[in-house]
Amino acid sequence: MLELVDVCARYNGTEVLSGVSLSVEPGKITAIIGANGAGKTTTLRCIIGILRPSKGKILWRDRDLTALDTKDIVKSGITMVPEGRHVFPHMTVSENLDMGAYLRRNIHEIKKDRSWVFELFPVLKIRSGQTAGTLSGGEQQMLAVGRALMSAPDILLMDEPSMGLAPMLVDEVFHVIHQIKQTGKTVLLVEQNAVKALSIADKGYVLELGLTILSGTGTELMNNPEVERAYLGI
Repeated sequence: MLELVDVCARYNGTEVLSGVSLSVEPGKITAIIGANGAGKTTTLRCIIGILRPSKGKILWRDRDLTALDTKDIVKSGITMVPEGRHVFPHMTVSENLDMGAYLRRNIHEIKKDRSWVFELFPVLKIRSGQTAGTLSGGEQQMLAVGRALMSAPDILLMDEPSMGLAPMLVDEVFHVIHQIKQTGKTVLLVEQNAVKALSIADKGYVLELGLTILSGTGTELMNNPEVERAYLGI
């Protein structure tokens, strides 16, 4: 469904990715783990078109994305939940969800997806008229995910969805990610909490200094001594 082939990328002349290769299967959760600075977020930014790769290919259903603008990538069925949530703080919850559906025209399908988002996150329905900036951190994360789902993506890129959340809310976020998968959607997850990420992942990749160094099922990586020592705190 999505394939990265030897992707390299630079920030201000400094190479950040020096050969990332991975593939994402439809209807599965794929996790990317690694230390800070490994290139996880940069990988997602290359996929969504925020950053242009300096080398390599990003293939989405056999179409090369590397020359497309972000809006065209979103139209093709890829949406990203950014690190740090980045909701529109002065707009209401309802208006934030509307922004997620900005490129869509089918009102019936938009209403259907809004109802689904409210089923996933009942608190958003309760707070639909409240400005997003007044929500708690956990509620803003729910809104960021809900807003992304309103674009009706075929694949959802998620960048550190548990960052800054209380442990109970972390559990809730990962439960929701699993629920999203149950609807048939595909998830590519970047997550510092490697234990949580690998526990729900069908497949995982380990990045180190901008390179893909390991891959396997979530279970295989959880049981890999090198991964246990470096990323799982075991």
